Amino acid sequence: MKKTLILISTIFLTFSLFAQSDEDLFGGDDDFFNDDSIVEVPDVSAKNDLSKGVIFDTGSIKVGGSLTAGLTTNTVLYSPEENSFGENLKNTKLTPDLSALLSVDARPAETLRIYTKFGLAYPFVNKAYSVTYQTGAGQMPSFNTTTTLTDWFKLKELFTDFSIKDTAFFRFGIHTVTWGAGYFFSPVSDMINTSSIDPENPEKQVDGALNLRTQIVFPGSQNCLWFYVIPSTDFINQTAETYARDTAFAGKADILIGNWELGLGGLFKYQNAPKVMLTATGSLKKVSFFGELVYSYGAAKEWAENTDWDDKTNIIQATAGLSYYWKDPMITLAAQYYFNGNDKDLESHLIGGHNLAAMVNFGKILGNKDFTASLFAMANFGREEYDDTEVAAMKMLGADDETISAISGTSLTTTAMVYYSPINDLKFGMGPVLTFKTFDEKPTVSMKLTATLGGGKF
Repeated sequence: MKKTLILISTIFLTFSLFAQSDEDLFGGDDDFFNDDSIVEVPDVSAKNDLSKGVIFDTGSIKVGGSLTAGLTTNTVLYSPEENSFGENLKNTKLTPDLSALLSVDARPAETLRIYTKFGLAYPFVNKAYSVTYQTGAGQMPSFNTTTTLTDWFKLKELFTDFSIKDTAFFRFGIHTVTWGAGYFFSPVSDMINTSSIDPENPEKQVDGALNLRTQIVFPGSQNCLWFYVIPSTDFINQTAETYARDTAFAGKADILIGNWELGLGGLFKYQNAPKVMLTATGSLKKVSFFGELVYSYGAAKEWAENTDWDDKTNIIQATAGLSYYWKDPMITLAAQYYFNGNDKDLESHLIGGHNLAAMVNFGKILGNKDFTASLFAMANFGREEYDDTEVAAMKMLGADDETISAISGTSLTTTAMVYYSPINDLKFGMGPVLTFKTFDEKPTVSMKLTATLGGGKF
């Protein structure tokens, strides 16, 4: 516990070294994130285009997108496994990052919108963790990991919007549900979406589910209600009765109180863990704050073993964070704490227990915008450390060493990068990466090199 407290203090002390006076900390300009060299923290209270009242010209079609192009290497300089530097250098790989997203936004009529977003990526790697819970006391779950090099095409969103006057708005299709307020973690977003936020790449859009959404706006206010029907995607192997049972229902109310927005909602699916949630976003002295709370009655494993309503675990997931931008020194700060109380489901060990994530981005160094820098740290406390017997059992069920390492033990990852951009469309980065498997072991020290080669939004 003492080591944990020291480590938490060290992380936030690092951030405080870059702060100046109290006036600099809390008297910054209100013009947030206006520099392209800084990773933007989105306005978590922002609504979709329809709720903002964006007007589209009838018959218009808008096409846009983005392209990412770059190279990355990560060379291990020191490892507790005591591999030689020459061996580590030999194992260094040059990883290309080449991907594109294209969106088509059509408005054939004033009350009808058709939207799609799809992408191409090379290489497209999808790593999936598959867990099958078995009944019976003392039995381990069937666990396997698969990696595929398929699907050059990736569908992100495909939906249609239509409305009744200016009160009820409908959306049907595959789209990302923006319930959550979190930046690095969002248990509320995980209630409906099919993928979670990547804390090391929080700007990447998560995958949404097929659903029918209804938004009801209260006239003369910014308060609204959201209703969702999330049908089962298994159309082949189910009867009409089982299909209806596998359909989920969700609802949420957004209420604006002063400069704070509160959200209250829940999700229900037959013979699955019911959930209720609460979100809050707002600001104090130009510092943005956000928080989420999710209560679940039972875990997925418990409901898979027994569909009775008795003897289920009360599970709490909670998160809180803040963000701020200093315009003059061009510094962006974001930090978030996340507690995941689900110790029943094996997947939760990937990011279970107590978690901290924080970043500091510098839009210029010594007044030179050609040089930028970033710091990122993520610590996980309380994830279960499996003993030798459990590890052996998991290997017999198909789990490899990488998978076991990902779900076992306490860890800390810290990355410090310095970037140089000689021209607008070219940027090089370099910096150390420290990875602690556990706080009782020495860290693995790596050197990360990156190159951004053109690309951008269009």
